[in-house]
Amino acid sequence: MATVLPPPSKRQRTLVAEKAHEQQDVDTIPSDLGSVRVHFYDQSTGKPTGAPVAIPVADATVKNLELLLNTLQGN
Repeated sequence: MATVLPPPSKRQRTLVAEKAHEQQDVDTIPSDLGSVRVHFYDQSTGKPTGAPVAIPVADATVKNLELLLNTLQGN
């Protein structure tokens, strides 16, 4: 027979609930952070693929950077 563990105490439940609540409170990225200067390099040769590009921080997501690079390369 398997041993049945007792349910968590009230203190443990409140700590878990507080931690979950803190993780859900995601601050939005402020729009006044400026921009990031990005320079793409070819991974195989190590040479730059084009001129540096200034990207606003609010738009600097992985998906947007991938789209930008594919557009610059003409893919």
